[in-house]
Amino acid sequence: MKVKFGLIQLAVSADKKLNIERARQAIESVKDADVIVLPEIWNSPYDNKCFREYGEPFGGESTKMLSEMAKKLGKYIVGGSIPELDEDKVYNTSFVFDRNGEMIAR
Repeated sequence: MKVKFGLIQLAVSADKKLNIERARQAIESVKDADVIVLPEIWNSPYDNKCFREYGEPFGGESTKMLSEMAKKLGKYIVGGSIPELDEDKVYNTSFVFDRNGEMIAR
């Protein structure tokens, strides 16, 4: 059995909504892959000073988009990583979604 991967690189800006939209468009552009993989810290500038401001808990706008796209396209999505907020801590977290949009790894 062959599994095809679509690896995405993105230009990240200081505009979080734009970063999420660029990621959505990039995911939609991958036509012939079973698994789509985003880069590390794709929704935020890669700077420790930005991570708390751009971070979000699971279920925030970034992970919601990943889940929706996995379900819509019927593909596995490895969400690279985003700054995840958990109480007073910030983590560099990768979320993985199955073809039904369910989180299967974190």
